[in-house]
Amino acid sequence: MLAILIAGKVLYMAFFLTPPGDMPDESGHYSYVRDIAHGKFFPLLGEATIPKDLWFDRLPEPERSTTSEDQLLDLADTADGDQPSVQLSDLSRRKPRSSSRPNYIVQHPPLYYIAAAIPFAVAEQLTSDRWYHIRATRIVSALSLGLLVVVLFSTMGDLGVSPARALPLAAAVGFIPMISHLSSGITNDIFLFLMCALATRYLVRFLLAHRMPDAYLCALWLTLAGGTKMTAWPMIAGFLAIMLYELRQPLRRWFLHAGGITLVTLVLPMWWALRNVYYFGNPMQINVVTNPPLFLNYTVIDYLKAQPFLDWMMVHSYGLIGFAGFCQNPRTMGDCVGVHSTRIGNQAFEFVLLTLAVMAAAMVVHTLYHYVRQFRSAPPATPMSIQGWVARAVRPGWARGGLLVLLGAAGILLYAWAMINVHREGELGWIINTVALSAIVVALFGTGIALFDDQGSRRFVYYALALFFCYGLLIAYQSHKAYVLVAELRGVQGRYFYPFLPMLFASIALVLERLRVPAFLLLWMSAGFIWGELHSYIDQVIPFFEAVRI
Repeated sequence: MLAILIAGKVLYMAFFLTPPGDMPDESGHYSYVRDIAHGKFFPLLGEATIPKDLWFDRLPEPERSTTSEDQLLDLADTADGDQPSVQLSDLSRRKPRSSSRPNYIVQHPPLYYIAAAIPFAVAEQLTSDRWYHIRATRIVSALSLGLLVVVLFSTMGDLGVSPARALPLAAAVGFIPMISHLSSGITNDIFLFLMCALATRYLVRFLLAHRMPDAYLCALWLTLAGGTKMTAWPMIAGFLAIMLYELRQPLRRWFLHAGGITLVTLVLPMWWALRNVYYFGNPMQINVVTNPPLFLNYTVIDYLKAQPFLDWMMVHSYGLIGFAGFCQNPRTMGDCVGVHSTRIGNQAFEFVLLTLAVMAAAMVVHTLYHYVRQFRSAPPATPMSIQGWVARAVRPGWARGGLLVLLGAAGILLYAWAMINVHREGELGWIINTVALSAIVVALFGTGIALFDDQGSRRFVYYALALFFCYGLLIAYQSHKAYVLVAELRGVQGRYFYPFLPMLFASIALVLERLRVPAFLLLWMSAGFIWGELHSYIDQVIPFFEAVRI
């Protein structure tokens, strides 16, 4: 019932609140859906376009905007925080858009767009009014969020988390403004979130019972995630490595099932990669900036020391709202160039940040306790997997103790260095850095637990944190590459972490269950998330939508 309520909430937002085109890249996503619905099943990067009349049946001659430059500047001046709430372009130099522009979104695999083309095609058969075509296409994202809550709740239950604790934790994902915003639009992010949550559930079931059907079901959802978005590919590699590492079979059957799981997991990603090689000569072809670097000899460490990477990532994970919805008035589209957005950094964000700090502390306590236990934990009696053989080969003693001490020392030293050197932004910077950088300690200390612990559920927690940490390093590296090219922070958005969040949610839920955190505290946490989203939309997001609409 709660999942239905959450899905109903974002459906209402999709139909009556979020302006068309005000989702990140929604024009490109919608064009991709329309191409597939009209028979162009695999539009090609470099050839596919976004038409000028995408949102409207006809375009009258442009008229002068009724929103003055002074009004928009006043809105920016009254925004909270150091950064203007509305990022403005020069209104005096705006020119009409051309008849069409390249659709860079077709760089994504097509699975979400095939799914979204179904309600679009149905709406197109029922009415010629494009208002309904747009809203019907958004239904897939809204339903994906409702199903996501159910899957997260079920995964936590599989791990042994009580319903009283699992319910508020699973529901909290439906009251994060950024996730609600994306769920109310045409985008592949929430659909991908759901695919990865389903893969995570079957990974959990496989680690707990080592049943082969669960491994193959995990592989199936992984390949569907890989057919949705390439940001899932690093997660796919990590999940596949975990399943092969944990696979418990006699040697001949091990190779047989390892090949079968690998084949199922990689079928769609490999198809898309080979298609890219055929057309572009590059298996991961995407739309990229090609200008020469603006900075030379500017390292990732220089970047993390000087730029607010962690602050932006945390704030944008909670709420970065808006894109180009202010353009969606047919009579004044000619006045409209650029992107307007608002960042939610209010008291609600501070509440979420403090909640994350408490959870990070709980995770560190749980990690240190079980890390110490690995110095003397007994190896398995009958090793049937690579994990079992490693735990048995590196018995308690000098070899295991030395490896654990090395991992622990690396975690402490890297965390201390990062806390001293990584850029800290504003008054909340120390909390943001503490929360984000705690992943270093948990991942490195937890690697020892994943290697030697005898419980699959605990190994899952630390597999999750190790993958999350490694992916965070990859995102920082990619963001640094973009900064060197354009001298701006690009790709610093929490939605790129959605493939890994189901693992993180389930891991935190299990740790809170093991620490016996009272369920009523989690209920208050969920209530705080609900209040925070409502407050953010009433106080900031809805006024923003109204103010920037020309």
